[in-house]
Amino acid sequence: MQVQVLSRAPIMQKTQKIQPVAKIIPHYLIVILLFGIGLLVYHRAILKGVLLFDDKALIIDNPMIKNFSYLKEIFTTHLFHGSGIYSNFYRPVQSLSFMLDYHFWQLNPFGYHLTNVLIHICTAALVYFFIWLIAKKQDIAIITSLLFCVHTALSWPVNYAASRADLLSLFFILLAAIAYVLYKERTNLLLLSASLIFFISAVLSKEVAVIFPFILILYLHCFRKQVKEPKKISPDLIWVFFIFIIIYALLRITALDFTKGKLLETTTGAIPLHIRLLTTSKAVMIYLKLLVLPLGLHMEWDIKPAMSFMQDEVFLSVVALSIIAGFTYFLFRTSKLKFFAISWFFIALLPYSNIFPLSYFMGEGWLYVPSIGFFALWAIYLSELRRKSKTWSLAVTFIVVFLVVFYGILTVKRADVWADPVRLYAEVLKYSPNNAKARINLGVLLAESGFHEDAVKKYKEAAKLMPNDSGTHSNLGVVYANKQMHDMALEEFKKAAELNPNDYVAHNNIGILYKRKGDTKRAMEEYTKALEINPYYPLTYNNIGNIYLESGRYDDAIVYYKKAIGLDPNKALFYENLGKAYRNKGMINEAEEVFEKALKLNPDNKNSKRNN
Repeated sequence: MQVQVLSRAPIMQKTQKIQPVAKIIPHYLIVILLFGIGLLVYHRAILKGVLLFDDKALIIDNPMIKNFSYLKEIFTTHLFHGSGIYSNFYRPVQSLSFMLDYHFWQLNPFGYHLTNVLIHICTAALVYFFIWLIAKKQDIAIITSLLFCVHTALSWPVNYAASRADLLSLFFILLAAIAYVLYKERTNLLLLSASLIFFISAVLSKEVAVIFPFILILYLHCFRKQVKEPKKISPDLIWVFFIFIIIYALLRITALDFTKGKLLETTTGAIPLHIRLLTTSKAVMIYLKLLVLPLGLHMEWDIKPAMSFMQDEVFLSVVALSIIAGFTYFLFRTSKLKFFAISWFFIALLPYSNIFPLSYFMGEGWLYVPSIGFFALWAIYLSELRRKSKTWSLAVTFIVVFLVVFYGILTVKRADVWADPVRLYAEVLKYSPNNAKARINLGVLLAESGFHEDAVKKYKEAAKLMPNDSGTHSNLGVVYANKQMHDMALEEFKKAAELNPNDYVAHNNIGILYKRKGDTKRAMEEYTKALEINPYYPLTYNNIGNIYLESGRYDDAIVYYKKAIGLDPNKALFYENLGKAYRNKGMINEAEEVFEKALKLNPDNKNSKRNN
């Protein structure tokens, strides 16, 4: 008996809507787009940018970047060593970049700003590649990199040459991150080695780059691939990066500790930790506001310390951060990519939270690294919207174009402010009326322009706000000396030296005034003190050479003029003085040679023309 098998009706399957494969724009076109937009937005920064504020100490008055013979010193001393300013910053890669700039451009601001802009645009391209690698969606990578490239809140480190450390550290952090992601995908130890080298370069650019291993831990948590064959999984090897941090930390508290046993004073150091953290909560809210609407930007932010938790703005800031924390936990449970983006923002901001006291409670430049997380989160939501329909896709395209144009216009205008130091410092005083540094810098500009009375007024205002600041008295002394009021100038320089015994400029200026009074013995004593404090100050060597020249000790004068030239080989005055010493000694050929060099450096120098 045969058993008849009943046939089943065919199962009707639901027809699945096939999603069209998104067309991938060639990566090189995105890079070209970023370079085009970046150069357009920052062209005024390149063409009109000036050197100001810390640029003077790090570039103009820094002999170590002016000669490759100081390469060893760059890697064994602190950032401000060449200009004799007390600091504990160890950023040799930044100084090395200035050394290369000086080699090609000397003190032409164009070259320094061109380098800053190019590093920023290259970093924007790296942002694109990094987001592409982890998100696997090109629109997210494009939107993130475009916003990073043009956003006005990030214009501080691009417009400010001295802030090169921020640019370099993020550039190398992204290179290290990309190399590590590729290592995890391809199990190539050379990529891991490259990641470690880039990480070391980032730390040697700016100390806060030590956060990088924590970003890697975040990456591994969010994007660890579930591979069925364990042998194909690359070992994490995060410990390699932490070993470097331990070695670096040991070096910073031993061989590379430049504090000489002293504690560096910070603006926030005397404020209790809980007050610093409450104040930081206010700063975070300002950061978020600036990333959305970058208006009211200025060079130095004067954030008043929190009085208590119940203070209105503090309470609201803490409540807002609590809501953000809850939202972050929600993303942790629902979207690893979004969680990675928001966590990047807060991890990168952590070094600036004033857990360890800093000089300020906030600064626009501190947004440079954290902003990537904010822009990426924004880009993820916009990407989700554009996938809903063609209408939404067009709307998102319009939003992105509008934001790029809006932020780009603001960034162009911001470059105009940075190109005008008087306007820049006046802007600081508008938002921070009690800012003494802005008054000092305004005074310097006024004095250089010949407005001595106005300069004195600004210096005296600064002295009331900072009565123990030696720089204020030094600047007053310069104005009085230029007005031939030597006794008053000497009094101010002595006050400066009394307030800060390490003020080598004050000692040098005291020496100049004693020489004008005919007291060469006391002048030499002050010059000697200046060189004991800062043996890299070329003007003091030149001044000592002048004393020897006038006293007929031509050999000694030649030695000191050569030392000055070795520290600053592009100062026409030093060659001119050396030429005089050669001529007085009867070395006519040598004299003509150095006079020609002086004339080449300064074609308008009448003395060099006459001597030649």
